[in-house]
Amino acid sequence: MALLIAIVMWLLLVVLALACLALITPVFVRVHLTTSPQFAYRVELHTLAGLAPGITVADGPRKDPSATPKTRHSPKPARPKRRKTPSRKRSQRAAFRALPTLIADILHRIRLTKLHIDAEFGLGDPAETGWICGLLMPLQYAVPIPATISLNLRPNFTRPSLNGSLTAVVRVTMAALLVPVAQFAWRVYGPHR
Repeated sequence: MALLIAIVMWLLLVVLALACLALITPVFVRVHLTTSPQFAYRVELHTLAGLAPGITVADGPRKDPSATPKTRHSPKPARPKRRKTPSRKRSQRAAFRALPTLIADILHRIRLTKLHIDAEFGLGDPAETGWICGLLMPLQYAVPIPATISLNLRPNFTRPSLNGSLTAVVRVTMAALLVPVAQFAWRVYGPHR
């Protein structure tokens, strides 16, 4: 019996160590969008600082979106609406007020490690395309860009178009996100409500 308890305790210790390792090592999120020949997207997650194999979180439409069979869903029964109590309304207002701070704090902890944009754009009027081109070209040529960012923007003066691809990789450490989430929870549900 003591051996079984020791095995269970060691297994729990290993699971706890793996959970801590997953929290403190960076996670890389790779997003790839493309519009040619049709709109498609893919979101991959690489854990353990990119050493683990990628996990596909979302994968957009494939070659022919009409090829998938359409299924009928039965309508869900309507649930009775719950009345909102004053304390519930108060916590919703507090959450709404604290949400911009939460978003800003999370964005400060996310690092962009790679950005690649390859796009061809054009509007119906060549003058408007030239105006947009004049706004975008300083981003590509005049402003010093970090080596992790690659921009390839091509104007198409002959016809309206928006074709290209975007690849972005961001690095985030899950443990760093615990602080803003805890601060948000304190602002919304803390004793000063």
